[in-house]
Amino acid sequence: MSKLYNLKSVYSHVKTLYDIEPDTQEFEDLALVAWNLIGNKHTRLYRYIGDTKDRTLELPCNVEHIESVHIPIEDAQMTSSKDIYYDIDSLFIEHYINAWKWHDDPFYHKGKLVKYKEGDDKLYFTRDYRKVVVIYHGIFADEDEGLPLINDKEMNAIAAYIAYVTLFKEGLRKRDKSTLELANVLKEDWLRKCNSARIVEHISQNEMNAILDVKSRWDRKNYNFSFKPIL
Repeated sequence: MSKLYNLKSVYSHVKTLYDIEPDTQEFEDLALVAWNLIGNKHTRLYRYIGDTKDRTLELPCNVEHIESVHIPIEDAQMTSSKDIYYDIDSLFIEHYINAWKWHDDPFYHKGKLVKYKEGDDKLYFTRDYRKVVVIYHGIFADEDEGLPLINDKEMNAIAAYIAYVTLFKEGLRKRDKSTLELANVLKEDWLRKCNSARIVEHISQNEMNAILDVKSRWDRKNYNFSFKPIL
């Protein structure tokens, strides 16, 4: 992955490229709107551990979507349908099985999956748990301010969007036709850079091979010939 920058670094980028100084109060909102319009979200897998309070668990601010929610207790057989306690023999068996597992899927973690509801950046449970493990895909964000991190192409696109919106609002406020025409030019620049930002910066040979399979003829691959994208 290429170098990622703080979203606030776009502010100086707008001043440098377009000689426009955005409103500091509106800048962050405009930058986030442009970032959402581009649609790229750099994510990775996170594990979050916390205790519930009043049957709720507050989620981190960078959660994109949740993969699993579980408690570190083996999902073993109950002694009866009316009992809350596990069968001791079943617990020993489950612990033994998990002890011999290796090369597990990143989504797999020992323990019991629990039911929950999600809303308002929180998880809601039917009871309190001492330890809840949440596996989720989270956005790469600045640790101090929680703003998303962006690459070079996204920075250029967001700067173009902020310059376009700033100039368009100024043209409407002043009823200046020439300013509105210039804003339309910046709009075209934003749309072009937005499309460019949606394309990944690096495409592997495997990904390119899949793309060519879709876009090329049905007989692109013939016996005794190699059609790799890069030799």
